[in-house]
Parts: sequence; structure tokens; C-alpha cells
Amino acid sequence: MNRRRTLAGLAAAGTAAAVLLTGCGGDDGTADGPVTLKVLTWEPGGAEYWQQVKSRFEASHPDIKLEMESVPFDKYPEVQGPYITSQSGPDVMANNAGLELFDRRNAYVPLGEQAAEINKDLVSYSGACEDFDTSRNCYGVPFSYQGNVLYYNKDVLAAAGLDPEQPPATWDEFGAACEAVAATGKTCLALGLSGTFPAYWDFPEIARNYLTEDDIRALLAGTISWTDPKLVSTLEKLAEITTSGWANDNAPSITMLPDGADIFQRGDAAFAGTIISDAVNWQAFGEALGDEILGVTRWPVINPDAPLAQKFSGIEGAVYGVTQWSDKKDAGLTFISWLASKENGELWVEYAKGQPLNSNVDSALLPDSPAFLKIQELVANPTLHAGVMLSGPEADALARGWQQVTLGQLTVDAWAEQMQQALERSPTKQHN
Repeated sequence: MNRRRTLAGLAAAGTAAAVLLTGCGGDDGTADGPVTLKVLTWEPGGAEYWQQVKSRFEASHPDIKLEMESVPFDKYPEVQGPYITSQSGPDVMANNAGLELFDRRNAYVPLGEQAAEINKDLVSYSGACEDFDTSRNCYGVPFSYQGNVLYYNKDVLAAAGLDPEQPPATWDEFGAACEAVAATGKTCLALGLSGTFPAYWDFPEIARNYLTEDDIRALLAGTISWTDPKLVSTLEKLAEITTSGWANDNAPSITMLPDGADIFQRGDAAFAGTIISDAVNWQAFGEALGDEILGVTRWPVINPDAPLAQKFSGIEGAVYGVTQWSDKKDAGLTFISWLASKENGELWVEYAKGQPLNSNVDSALLPDSPAFLKIQELVANPTLHAGVMLSGPEADALARGWQQVTLGQLTVDAWAEQMQQALERSPTKQHN
């Protein structure tokens, strides 16, 4: 399989975007000068990348000016929520692909039949579409590929008497490695349990050992109970990470970003389970530790015979959509279509060092880092990302329950019951 085709993506549709939302309302007239488009983002990829986005887009679209409102990721819902409630504010907003986006879909203009045209070179843009089905309503445009890997520090493994070129591949091997690392005074797995990161980064890597793709779709629909043995087993293994002492002691009280990632970047932990693009990735870790010291692998397998055990949990990255209340919808469509372009894909590679979705990105621009190249091997065998199937109440309950279990305040069975209650509070799910 051609790895660059598996990361294939979106084609530019900016030249046609002005007619795509005909009938949706709004006045994009330019008689009084350029349209000012307000964009709400947490700046995935970093400030330098978004400075390039602003300057390059405005240079090629002199009739549109971008006014960027950047919010830290962990504060983003607090800022976005009031805009949605008041039906006012930004013309374009970001949300993560999957249920985070679907939970807020009433804030966005559905792209309708034009979604396929905007995304015509995309192998899959289903993370922007209801039920992960491109024949259903799609609410925006992604431009990056996202998912989870396990980064490791070769020096820390070597100091613990482990083979730095052969990281643990099974759960038992991982447990043994953690004991060896702990004996050196280092943390095995850098972890932060506050916020939604456990749902996006850790839960899918355990769930792959117990769930089939049909089960993951049932998770999306809300038709599988959290008291199902498969999901209880997933929670048990998540709990084992912290109750066995494999993570830092303060994990319940810190966030993964920046706190957990900082533990790994300082060289104080052997492993960190994070993402391949956006907020923190191989480039940040490589710069901190040295490219020759940074390793990348899959999370260790618990059930080798599980059909998804050797797969990559993949999903489109942040999705940018045009808001229902915007009176500049045509300009908004022009901008989000440009985000899907080859030009922006190449900016994403050059400045964010992330995985582009656009298939026409010049391959000569792709990094030659060993970590990046290893990631290309892993992403070539993807499956559905279970983390983005969780609603907001479920993601919150996952993190809170893991904190409580770690602190000895909750049993796993009680955690499963709390997860079920969160499911039943989820307005976008059917509930079992």
C-alpha cells in the first residue's frame, strides 16, 4: 500500500467555494473593502503554522482578511460554548473530528452534496460526517491526519537494561519493562488524567484489544452498554496502568498537555502515549530528546488474536466548519476549502511537521526523521478510532473515573456504572 495515498486527502476547492452556499444567506459583499472573517481555533500545529496560514491565505485572497481568536485547547469548550449558546461570534470554528464535532453540529452549516466536491481527493473525510458516513451530513473540512502511538526514550530503556531497539510488544512485556524502569528511579509511562486526553489517547489503544469495528460503531451509536464485559475489560486495563505504579504518582492531578508530555520531554519517563500531529508530536519530542534517542511503536498488545490488535487508531484531525449564524458564509467556505489545498498541506508539513491529508503534497517536503518514517509504517494499517466515538459526558466520565480509581476512591465496576450513566446523558446517542 502506498503510504502517501493512505494519508491522501483533500483537494482545493476555493475557486468554486463562492457558489457552494448559495441560498444559505449572508452578505459577503466587498464594496466597503475586504471581508473580515473571524476564526476560532486552538492553533493545532502551533502559532508559526497559523501565522503562515493567515499570510498565505490573505495574499491569495485579498478580498478576505482573517481575524484569528486562539484559545488553549483545554479552555476551548469554555470559550466556544457561549458562542454556540448565543448563536453569535466566529464565522469559522474548529472541533475535533468525531462526536466532539457531532455534538456541536447544530452550530455548523452542513456541506450537503458539495462535501464530496470539496474533498474530492480525500480517501476518507468521514470524521467530519455524521455516523462516520460520507453519505450523511458533513460539517466541515479536515486537513490533517491524527491518531495515537507510543513514543519511547531509548536512553531510559537502555539504562534499565532493556533493548532500546526492541520496545515491549505485549502487555506482559510492558509491565516487566515498567518494573525495570522504576528500579532506575524513572517514570515508566508519562501520564496526565485531567481533561479529555485519556479518552482520545489512551482509551482507544486498550479498546482495540477487546472491540471489533462493529463494536466501535455500536459505541458511537450508544447501543453497547458500558457494563458489557468488553468495555469493563478495557477499563480494567486502563486502571492497571496506574494502580500497578506504571505511571507518575501525580497523574490524577495533572493534564497530559503540557504536564504529562513535559515529563517525557525532560527525559524523566520511558514512554508517552500521544498523537502523531497537532499539539505535540514526534518533532517536539525529537527536538527535546534528540532524533536518535526518540523511538515510536504501537501500544503493547493485550490480546494478540484480537482482530484490531495490530491496527492503528486513525482519524482526521481538527475540522473547520462555517457557523450557522455567520453572515459571511461564502467567505467561510472559501477559507475552509483553502485549508484543504495542496498549498496548506505543504505548510502543514513544513511548519507543523504533521500528517497531511492532501494527496498532492510534494513528497520531497516530507521529513526524513526516523520517528516520522516509523509512523508512516504504523498508519498504513488503520482502523476506527474508538476515542472519538465518545460523547462529551462519556469523555469527562472516563477521565474523572480513572482519577478516582487511581486514588482508590472507586472500583472498576462502579466506574463502568458511571460511564453508563454518562452515556444515558448523551443527547447524540441512542442509549442502550
